[in-house]
Amino acid sequence: MEHSMSLFSDTHMMHESMNILPLQSRDITMSPEHILIMQPVSESETDEDPPPKQSLSLSPLPDRIGFIGAGQMGEALIRGFCKSGVSSVEQISASVRSFDRQRALSNLGLRVYGNALEGGAADLAANSEIIFLGVKPQYLDTILEALKPHILPSHLVISIAAGIRVASLEAALPEGTRVMRVMPNTPCLIGQAASAYVVGTHATDDDAQKTYALMSSVGLALSVEERMMDAVTGLSGSGPAYVFVMVEALADGAVAAGLPRDKAMALAAQTVAGAARMIFESSEDGSITHPAVLKDKVASPAGTTINGIAELETSGVRGALIRAVRASAKRSEELG
Repeated sequence: MEHSMSLFSDTHMMHESMNILPLQSRDITMSPEHILIMQPVSESETDEDPPPKQSLSLSPLPDRIGFIGAGQMGEALIRGFCKSGVSSVEQISASVRSFDRQRALSNLGLRVYGNALEGGAADLAANSEIIFLGVKPQYLDTILEALKPHILPSHLVISIAAGIRVASLEAALPEGTRVMRVMPNTPCLIGQAASAYVVGTHATDDDAQKTYALMSSVGLALSVEERMMDAVTGLSGSGPAYVFVMVEALADGAVAAGLPRDKAMALAAQTVAGAARMIFESSEDGSITHPAVLKDKVASPAGTTINGIAELETSGVRGALIRAVRASAKRSEELG
């Protein structure tokens, strides 16, 4: 059963009740809302009745959420959940090893427990219904060993560890444990995540709904088959770093051509953001427009753009990006 849903697809339902959307089997329609889900839509942008403003907070889940490990990604999720309204600092706790991380998370208002291997896992499990596993993959085995005695049938365990398969998670936890596997990315901090999730063997439709509600509160969330997760890791999991490199390189080129650094960086970042949004917004039926179509509209004969594109092709930029995604996907496969 597919658990994928179109983010805010039924805008009238969302306007009447900001509860979790019902689970259903259908294809994802990539609308502009998938990119900037928290951005209000101007009434002047369409002749039709405007959809409800998407700056509204989502209804919070009743579940208490615990994070074992809360580094950059974990903190981004915590901040995103709280910012969107799907949860609150009063409902979230964390078990972290570093005193610096304990202090930083405490300053956010979270209840913070110590090292998971020294009682933190037990304390967190006793005060959570949903447990996120946010530690690095190489440390996950020892964390699961410490957590296992404290997992109850009421717990939902969600792993964001790159490369770790559902079967491995289920084998390390009590029989019948409800497990979800998620690959988010760091733009979740600003509500712009591109996340994919896999439904575990024992996970229920309600578990899938809750996972979708959490992850879609911070961006785009898609259900995928587990065999696709290494590719997801290579693309959206690692992809923000690739884009940051591209923005930096574009800005460097502009500085070399005479622009001040601050203006070059702002223009480069907005150019990437605007171009990405055009892929979602350019078609009349709301479907994704192929980037090549948009590229051809910019590149006029003997013009400036086609000369720049020729340099990109000479330098192998297209191939480098393909190899980067495949290399990251391969490393994800190795971790599993």
